Amino acid sequence: MKIKLSVFIIILGILFSCAKKTPTPEEAYKDALSLYTRKSYEDSVEAFKKVKELFPDHPLSIEAQIMSADAYFKAEKYDEAYLAYDEFIKLYPENINIPYAHYKQALCYYNQISEKDRDQSFTRLAIEKLDKVLSDFPDTPYAVKAYFYKKECRKRLAEQEIFVGNFYLRYDKYKSAEKRFLYALKNFPDIPIQEEALFGLYKVYRGKKEIDKINKVADLIFKHFPDTKYKEKIKKEVPNEPQR
Repeated sequence: MKIKLSVFIIILGILFSCAKKTPTPEEAYKDALSLYTRKSYEDSVEAFKKVKELFPDHPLSIEAQIMSADAYFKAEKYDEAYLAYDEFIKLYPENINIPYAHYKQALCYYNQISEKDRDQSFTRLAIEKLDKVLSDFPDTPYAVKAYFYKKECRKRLAEQEIFVGNFYLRYDKYKSAEKRFLYALKNFPDIPIQEEALFGLYKVYRGKKEIDKINKVADLIFKHFPDTKYKEKIKKEVPNEPQR
């Protein structure tokens, strides 16, 4: 009987020793961070979520929320990252990382921007979020970064206007092409596409045989871009060329 009891006690001891110990908040967070550092981003997302589930009232739960968003971002799961940052913003509106979360949401859109010949919905969404960073958090380092990314977004939109304008030109749709080039000149004065836009207008007016406008645009190109790559072509083609 004593032998059986001893065996039973030994078995219980083994079972309890094998039972998984509940980690402390610090241990759970450290494990999640280790996965993130080793670039196991999707595994780290689940580990950070575990921190929040087990220790919702612990300060590390806040860190786990922002880190799970960052892990999604690193894994290039931008929709999930955006939602995770959004949850952080709603749960902790006074947290010091709020400007960072808004900035990263903008990058979720920015990293999905298409080439100039494709739809630019993400470009416009990125600009909208970047504008929020610039207006709401102007004194943070993220405002400086947001300014740079916004300029890149505007560059892409301007490039698309030129691309579409040239597309219309190939099919002799001069009115539509003219609108695109004029829009680019008016709305993107800070983006270096003026030479391309002016040359686009030059081709529009050549196609429409509007001599006065051809000469005016040619003068503008030579005035603002004296070393233009289109110099020889314009000099060869322009009718009644003014002395330059």
